[in-house]
Amino acid sequence: MKSAADVSALSARTGMRGRPMKLLVIDDDLVHRMVLGKVGEKAGYALTMAASVAEAEAKLSTEQFDCISLDLSLGGESGAQVLQSIARSNRDALLIVVSGAAAAVRESALRLADALHLAAIEAPKPVDLHGLRNQLDELAQRKSA
Repeated sequence: MKSAADVSALSARTGMRGRPMKLLVIDDDLVHRMVLGKVGEKAGYALTMAASVAEAEAKLSTEQFDCISLDLSLGGESGAQVLQSIARSNRDALLIVVSGAAAAVRESALRLADALHLAAIEAPKPVDLHGLRNQLDELAQRKSA
């Protein structure tokens, strides 16, 4: 059951044209998808999840997201492969690179995101869930203003 604060957050989280704010969590680890998704839902976002590069690209081609959480290691594939799809169809989404990959791998992905003109931030694993919630709240406030 949702608390009054959760209901209030849900009603406040609307983006452009009054549609609900949408979060895509791309991670091959079910537990990480669920935890990050729960943080997003508590922040009032409509949640979509993807576990692979192919699944993420399919969702990106059919939906617009306000925020995308991207793990860089997706079952033996590089999550960085998804960056081109994000740039093509969800350029205005905030990209949060959530990964336990080596710092050099994360930095390389962030440089590529920057070259593609994507707004990207880093959240290395283990994720600071409180910090992630704050980022989602700030994004929602900017988009609803």
